[in-house]
Amino acid sequence: MKDDANHFNQENQPIPVLENRPVGVKEKEREGVFVNGFICQNCGLHFNLFSWKANRHRSDNTYCPECGSKGSFIHYRKVLSTKRVRDNNSNDEIFRNVPLEGSQLMKDSIVISKQKDSK
Repeated sequence: MKDDANHFNQENQPIPVLENRPVGVKEKEREGVFVNGFICQNCGLHFNLFSWKANRHRSDNTYCPECGSKGSFIHYRKVLSTKRVRDNNSNDEIFRNVPLEGSQLMKDSIVISKQKDSK
């Protein structure tokens, strides 16, 4: 993925990846970069979830995006980084891995952009 890759907000204005900051986990809560791999024991779907928290995603609190079942997964985890602060130059950051290079932005996307302070 290139640094200049863009996503688009609701006004169809580009949002550069490096400016599209995470909003769910504050940097002081970050534990690193983790990828959790799941194999659903109900339908067989393989899927990955990325997180800045080591134990946020577990088999007992994850739902299969294909069949909707909960709790019946083979669960793997890989630590991509133990850095507690975002490193814009690291290939281990989530924004370097998602979206996968060559992915197409889908029309049902909802992109929420934060307004910059004009102070």
